[in-house]
Amino acid sequence: MLISGGYTLWVYHAFGPFWGFQEGFWAWLSGAIDNAVYPALAVTALSKYIPQVADNTVGTWFLKGAFALVFALPNLLGVQLVGRGMVILTAVVTLPFMIFSVWSFATADDWGALGQFRFRDTELSNSTEYITTGGLAVQWDVLMGTIFWSFNGFASVSTFAGEVANPGKTYPKALAITILFVELTYLIPLVAGAVFNEPLWHTWTEISFSDLGLAVGGDALLGLITVATIASTWGMYSSELFWVSFQLTGMAEAGLAPAVFAKRGKRTDVPYVSVALSGAIIVVLMGLDFSEVLLMANVLSAMSQILLIVSGIKLRVTQPDVARPYKVPGGLTTLVAISILPTAVCGYLVYNTFSSESTITPVVLVPTVIVVGFVYAWLMKLTAKNFIAPKAAVTLYELE
Repeated sequence: MLISGGYTLWVYHAFGPFWGFQEGFWAWLSGAIDNAVYPALAVTALSKYIPQVADNTVGTWFLKGAFALVFALPNLLGVQLVGRGMVILTAVVTLPFMIFSVWSFATADDWGALGQFRFRDTELSNSTEYITTGGLAVQWDVLMGTIFWSFNGFASVSTFAGEVANPGKTYPKALAITILFVELTYLIPLVAGAVFNEPLWHTWTEISFSDLGLAVGGDALLGLITVATIASTWGMYSSELFWVSFQLTGMAEAGLAPAVFAKRGKRTDVPYVSVALSGAIIVVLMGLDFSEVLLMANVLSAMSQILLIVSGIKLRVTQPDVARPYKVPGGLTTLVAISILPTAVCGYLVYNTFSSESTITPVVLVPTVIVVGFVYAWLMKLTAKNFIAPKAAVTLYELE
């Protein structure tokens, strides 16, 4: 479906307006919550280079807000600016990490670290060596959640399909390049950091590349890594704000969200109301702990992914003859087979959030979001019997 809204409208055509709204609401809120991470990461990265930045709590909060505002500017100035800006930011991010990787490999002396595992009892014997005893202690919950968070979001490109020229050819090519590039940009610097191994990989946190950069190349490389990290958070923030705002706008244009979110700027065509609401949620939540944001974003996204996968399978069954400019290769059996693993992972993430001893915020917020979504859909009569799509909305057949 080559219009704004993307997979929200896939679910709408598969299961009706009620579940179409739930899909869009969960995914949009997950994206907005997730985006609250990036201003905080930018401030943390900056504090590694300028420690005084983190001295004052109030000042730090305002600095996060300033980053959130600056990061959002491309989204308010036009679609093309976002796309071109991402190309520039990619170069700014990639070059310092290429320097870091080459430098780390050239000076590495701990290649055995690549075969190490985390053990239950780990003690630091000196500044460069750990003593490990007991059984393996792989943190599966953290591992699964982090991998899901890091590689989730490919379906979001469908939300702005109406803004892309020839998406039937552009999307498959862009996704293939992106998957390869993402794998390399994760793998190469992580391996380089692990074999240099100072600080030891056991102690790494979400901002440890700054510490690695300082150890490898001193203040000069730390400065480059700081610039790259801030540019990376800017790119992630801007791109996520881009798709969540267009998703909300697409929902409004299809009658699944209040019409005010369909408003766009006359000159820029930017959905400014959607951008403003998404930005407001980010500002409210940017003070939360990283792990809390990760849990909330992951569980809401996992629920939307399960509904999306089931909808894709149903549309293959109920609408087999509809022309699809791009689709998963193979027939229905192939689609079902490759859906088993991601569905199981998403189900595990949802189950784990409510069964483990996680922080209270996700456990309270997620059920609240579900109830709010159900109540809103009921009050707005978003049911197959009562829903009346606006004249501007298009059907699946009209889109093809």
